Amino acid sequence: MTLRRTLTALALCMMALTLFMGCVEPGPPMPPPPMVETPPPPSGPPHYFVTVSGLALRQGPTTSAPQVGTLEFNDEVMVLETSSGWARVEDPRRNRTGWASMRYLQPMPANQPQYVPRRRSTPAPTPKEPPKPAESPKAM
Repeated sequence: MTLRRTLTALALCMMALTLFMGCVEPGPPMPPPPMVETPPPPSGPPHYFVTVSGLALRQGPTTSAPQVGTLEFNDEVMVLETSSGWARVEDPRRNRTGWASMRYLQPMPANQPQYVPRRRSTPAPTPKEPPKPAESPKAM
């Protein structure tokens, strides 16, 4: 009998709560969540950093183009256009524009310069053939 009374009391409480909730006026509507504004993407050309010491800045996108300057390690440049692994960059500190290899540019500053093996400007010497032994005099 106790279980029956408990369940009846619980049912009456639920009905009273439901009736009470129906009589209460709703409050003002919740304000909309604040809009989070994302910053606009940076306008202008992307910025890159030089990863080597002494990167040649050239007139055209090839190693045979004349050199117009040199970029140093972690110099910040703006990439204006790209072509076949080369980038036309602007060096705003020195007010220069030229072409540099994209291989040596990255979007973040580097901790230390990248190692680049130097090419020899003169061809390596060809090995000489060992001297031929002198012929021994012939006996008569």
